[in-house]
Amino acid sequence: MNYRIFRPALSVFVVALAIAVIGNSVAAYAPRSGDFFNYSETTTVNNGGGSYTGYTDQTQTTGMEKMNSVSGNNVSASYSYSFQYSNNQGLSNSSSSSGSYNWSSSVFTYVKGTDHQVGYSNPIYVWFAMNPSLPTGATFYALNTQLTVLSKNYSLQLPTQGNQYFQTIQAKGTGQYQRNDAYGQFTASYTWYEYFDPSTGYIVGYNDVEQDNGQYLGQAGTFTYTDTLYVTSTSYSLAPASPPPTDIAAVLLGLAPYFVAALVAIIFIVVIAVYASSRRRRMDTIPEHPPSPPSAPSSTPWESRIDLGSKPPQQVVVRDVAKVNCKYCGTLIPTTVDRCPYCGGPRQ
Repeated sequence: MNYRIFRPALSVFVVALAIAVIGNSVAAYAPRSGDFFNYSETTTVNNGGGSYTGYTDQTQTTGMEKMNSVSGNNVSASYSYSFQYSNNQGLSNSSSSSGSYNWSSSVFTYVKGTDHQVGYSNPIYVWFAMNPSLPTGATFYALNTQLTVLSKNYSLQLPTQGNQYFQTIQAKGTGQYQRNDAYGQFTASYTWYEYFDPSTGYIVGYNDVEQDNGQYLGQAGTFTYTDTLYVTSTSYSLAPASPPPTDIAAVLLGLAPYFVAALVAIIFIVVIAVYASSRRRRMDTIPEHPPSPPSAPSSTPWESRIDLGSKPPQQVVVRDVAKVNCKYCGTLIPTTVDRCPYCGGPRQ
């Protein structure tokens, strides 16, 4: 091997790889005083079974998170929110909360207090921020859930922004916990999608779907708990994005049963049509009566064209007439003539 050629080529490859990595990386954002976001959150309980059959409720929350001051990695922040609750049994109430807390922008955990997060074990990771420099496939924590970065360029549709699409970092996490609250004692299994701004790492939205199985007041039951949040206004600019391309494979896969049913119907119709056509052809080839045998070809060109089969033959009547010998010449002559046609003598 010619190492004088290989070494420069390897050096060029390493440099190009380094440039590509640097070009694709995003530096971690340092929070600044005045950073904020307002949000709208909707939680819904439905799809009940057992003790929760027919039960539904909904909570609508509006809130704000604001970074008041920054000292190194220590961020002093405040929160406020208010909510409206109602269920299908006619119960409703409303409340609000506000306060302050500190969090670390280096490890993304609450340092002092929280924005009213309860039921989590230390360390508690903030839910509204992440390190945007993490690559696809990397993991991080929000609250007590480990999430994996699925995409660095996900087009998220925001209902709070006229259903426009914005560029986000998409992350997904799954987990399970034991619920013991006003809903009862349940095992909750959930799937949580979070979306973050690629430039700052701040929240853009999330969707959490949770399935609960357990009991309420000693009676078994199940229900679905859905929590969806979107920002309504932010101090950081969101980058517009195009709608995601349609997944043709998924669409075709979803339509596959209909295609199969249509194909079976078409095949059935074609088989019926072919069978009917073949049966009709067979019926056409079997006459109701045997055909008349073909006429024999004429043996002579002048053969009479008189129909001897369809008309009765003409009858010729031949009458016998008595004859006598002429007494003059002896020739036989009819008795009906007066004179002999040969000698002219009289018959008598």
